[in-house]
Amino acid sequence: MAKQQVLGVALILVAVGLIGGAVVGPISTYQEVQSHETTQAEIVQSQMESATEEEEGETEVEYYPRIEYEYAVDGTSYTDNRVFHPTQVENEEGELRGKEFDDMKDAEEVVYRYQPETTATVYYDPDDPAVSYLEDPSRSLLGAAGMLALFGLFAGGGGVGGLLGIVSLDEE
Repeated sequence: MAKQQVLGVALILVAVGLIGGAVVGPISTYQEVQSHETTQAEIVQSQMESATEEEEGETEVEYYPRIEYEYAVDGTSYTDNRVFHPTQVENEEGELRGKEFDDMKDAEEVVYRYQPETTATVYYDPDDPAVSYLEDPSRSLLGAAGMLALFGLFAGGGGVGGLLGIVSLDEE
């Protein structure tokens, strides 16, 4: 098999992986999020917390919105403080819990949206109403799926073109 054909097959496999990853990851999470129900929550407390972190010899300050809210489902009251869906939060060991922002203004925007004694829509899992969050991740999930699929299509197109000899994948 010629080098160009091997590269074509490799690109097709990468494309399958990217497109499969789009379906298994963001799309399946999107479907789960769409199954969540909504109700109104009362914002109890809204503030921001910060933490200083040393990373690779640099000192960074990270900002965390802290929103506490109360809501009821089928007559049962719940209190929670999750602002973001777990897919939107990437905590490392030793960090504060919750979504971090490197820019204080971005964190302040979240705090500003959820002022005490106001109401907000809360998303909750109907199978476990104690699991809730305030920010709908649907747009970012669809965007991530679209980007993975787009890169997959480009890789697949290059792979097919390489197999057919339409696209030169050799660096000559």
